[in-house]
Amino acid sequence: MEGRSRWFHRLLARFYYALGAAHRHWGHRWTDPREYRRAVADFTRAIRLDPEFVQAIYDRGLLLWRELADGEGAVRDLTRVIELEPERAEAWFNRALARQVMGDVEGALADFERYLEVGKDPMWREISRRQAETLRGMMLPDEG
Repeated sequence: MEGRSRWFHRLLARFYYALGAAHRHWGHRWTDPREYRRAVADFTRAIRLDPEFVQAIYDRGLLLWRELADGEGAVRDLTRVIELEPERAEAWFNRALARQVMGDVEGALADFERYLEVGKDPMWREISRRQAETLRGMMLPDEG
């Protein structure tokens, strides 16, 4: 019976994920923060049903920092994605951006450097390289 229950929870999680994706779409279309919050609520339902549903965790994290300015929540979600799939390059890149916005220079630098190790996208690699260079410069002590 446990197998059926797990299967049903995973199926229901995918339903809530799809519903969240629809709310995210409408949030983008109408620039409506209420739709983003609905999407986050649906992604959260999906994650409760399937705690290792990486795509739902990732998408919730992106919404939290990009659309709802919740850097802490985003870092928490993206960290969980990295724990589950350490080679998921876009999680390192986006966590770096969220950390940078929050003022965590050291954390952002570490994540950009990790993206440069695992990431393949040429555009994101160039952005990561430039951001890492800028952050390294910010960490240098003032002279004079």
